Amino acid sequence: MKRPVEIRTAPRDWLLVLKTAYPFLVDQGIGDLLLFGSQALSIYLKSPLRSKDLDLVSSQIGPRHLEALRKHLEMNGLQTRSTTVQSKPLAKARMTTYTVELRLGTKPFFLEIFDRILDGQNPSILTPSAQRTRKWNLDLWAPSPNAVVVLRLSFRQPEGISRLNALRLNSFIQHNRSKLDFDEIKSMITLWEMDARVKENLTILHKSHRVRIVNENLLYPRQDQQQARKASRDMDLRRAKIGAVKGWSSTGEIRKWRELRRH
Repeated sequence: MKRPVEIRTAPRDWLLVLKTAYPFLVDQGIGDLLLFGSQALSIYLKSPLRSKDLDLVSSQIGPRHLEALRKHLEMNGLQTRSTTVQSKPLAKARMTTYTVELRLGTKPFFLEIFDRILDGQNPSILTPSAQRTRKWNLDLWAPSPNAVVVLRLSFRQPEGISRLNALRLNSFIQHNRSKLDFDEIKSMITLWEMDARVKENLTILHKSHRVRIVNENLLYPRQDQQQARKASRDMDLRRAKIGAVKGWSSTGEIRKWRELRRH
C-alpha cells in the first residue's frame, strides 16, 4: 500500500476514528488493546498531536476482527477505502499489521493494529507498565509515561527517530517531568533488549539532526565521550594507514601506526 508522505490529520478527526473503533474492538473480545504510536504520547499531553495514522497494539487481533471493524466504521459514517493484512519477519518473530485505510475529508488516514512490538516481542511485555485512563470520554489502556519514552526511543532503522518525533518526545518529557523516572526507563530499555537500538538512534539524532533528547545523559552518561574517543581513534588510524601506503620511513611513525591498530 503506497502512502502519501507526511499528511497529518487534525486531532478532532482521528479522535472520531478512535472513539468509533476502540470500544467496538473491546466489545469484540479483544482484551489487551493498547494505544500506541503518537496517540500514546497524546494521552499524556494537554493538546493531542496531529497524526497520519492511529496505532493500536493487540496480540489477539485477527482477520475477522479487521473485516468486522471495517463494516462498523462504515455503519458509523466513516469512509473506508481498503483493508490489508501484512506480515514481515523481525528479529524475534513475524509481525502482522492489520490496516484499514480511511478517507477523512480529503485526506487519507490509516488505522493500524500491530500484533508484535520491539523486534517481534509479544505486546504482553507492556502489561506491567500498562495504565488504564479516562481520556476523551473513553476508557483506554496505554503504556505508562516511562514506557512511552522507551518505545519512542526504540524506533527500528532505517526509519529511526525523525527530527519531528525527537522534538515531540522532548516536549512530552518536559510536560511529564514529575511522572518520569529515568532509572526505571533505563531498566526497561535493558529488560526489553533495546540498549543497542536506543544508542544507535541517539547517535543518529546527534549526527544527522543535531538534536538531543532531554535527560538522555541520565540513560547513557558516558556515551558522548566514548563516541568522541572512538571517532578520534578511527580518524588517526585512517591517517596512519594512508601514511603507510605513501611509504613512511620514520620508525616513530610506524610505531604509532602499530599502536593505533591495537586499540
